[in-house]
Amino acid sequence: MPAYLSMLIIVSPANGDRAPEAHAAADAVITVRDGRLSMPGSIASGWRRIRVEEDGAGHIIVAFRMRQGSGPVDMRRFLADLDTAGMTPRTALAIGGPEIGDTGEVILELKPGRYVFTCVRSGADGHRHGMNGESRLVTVAGRKNVRAAPRVGDTVRMAEFAYVAAERWKPGPRVLRVENIGQQDHQLRINRLRDGVTTREWLAAEKPGAYAKPVVGVARMGPGAVAYLPVDLSQGDYVIYCLVTDPASKQTHVMRGMVKPIRVEK
Repeated sequence: MPAYLSMLIIVSPANGDRAPEAHAAADAVITVRDGRLSMPGSIASGWRRIRVEEDGAGHIIVAFRMRQGSGPVDMRRFLADLDTAGMTPRTALAIGGPEIGDTGEVILELKPGRYVFTCVRSGADGHRHGMNGESRLVTVAGRKNVRAAPRVGDTVRMAEFAYVAAERWKPGPRVLRVENIGQQDHQLRINRLRDGVTTREWLAAEKPGAYAKPVVGVARMGPGAVAYLPVDLSQGDYVIYCLVTDPASKQTHVMRGMVKPIRVEK
């Protein structure tokens, strides 16, 4: 994850509560460095701003809400299941995180319960970073906080295997509403195509990085999750795509057709 910019992700509630203001101090800081993830072991429930500071090794931190209720969480078992699965294990729900950028902020609706914050990126040994120390079990309790949701510029809906979104967006700072209406985990990655490059050429390239520059994105979100992603895009051609693996075909979603060209212009 190159450090192209800092980003903010705001995950919206499903129960009609409103998300917080776009600018505020972090409620908790996650530091990922030298194979370790450090953060508070307990956080008050409600809308909480989580800042992620990484060491440049391309980490992808995702928050997973555990489904075990008030019972004990076998984090080692969960991480082992996650390590070998393309999708989130049934014992948890992915609620998002920064996808691109070495420094990022996420604002998540943390309902009371247990959460696992972990890095889902795979290392040279073939295992996710979370298996080697980049994970933390967090307890969330207390009253929740209600704040105003941001004004939405465009909406992106994700399903199997397509994005439903306008093909033209306005340039400048704005907020994207990102919603998973599918049955699998999905993510939103936004790359800016280099001048003169088409989406078809980018897809066919052996080295796609030579044809496009990663800009910003939302990490995996489970079915029903909604996120608000502030972006600041200049005029040009972009591509949005998903690299989550389809468990049936073992192909990434982008190979199943989950890719869409976007034109940013006034």
